[in-house]
Amino acid sequence: MQPVTPKWLKSGLVLVCERCFKERIPEETPEIAERIGDFNLRDWLKAELKEHGEWGPIRAISTSCMDVCAKGRVTVCIDPQTGDPAEVMVVDPLEERRAVYDRIVERLG
Repeated sequence: MQPVTPKWLKSGLVLVCERCFKERIPEETPEIAERIGDFNLRDWLKAELKEHGEWGPIRAISTSCMDVCAKGRVTVCIDPQTGDPAEVMVVDPLEERRAVYDRIVERLG
């Protein structure tokens, strides 16, 4: 084994459930899937973090099911590497994306 020290160990990770986008929302709420279209919350968060110079110490990654499901919503976990507890929420990926980004920067930035 070779130990490594990724940049995100300084701040933290943001986990975005990929299953919500790819399976649950289209199957359970096709009208919401149609509204969301090809928008991907993780990709948007990554772009915003890069644009504002936060990418690296804060990393947004896709994950499989976190077993916290809400119809028509996406599960997001903000996991600080500072010893503070993680925060898990279910969000509307379009309507609440700015609030999610702001919370990420507040907790990890």
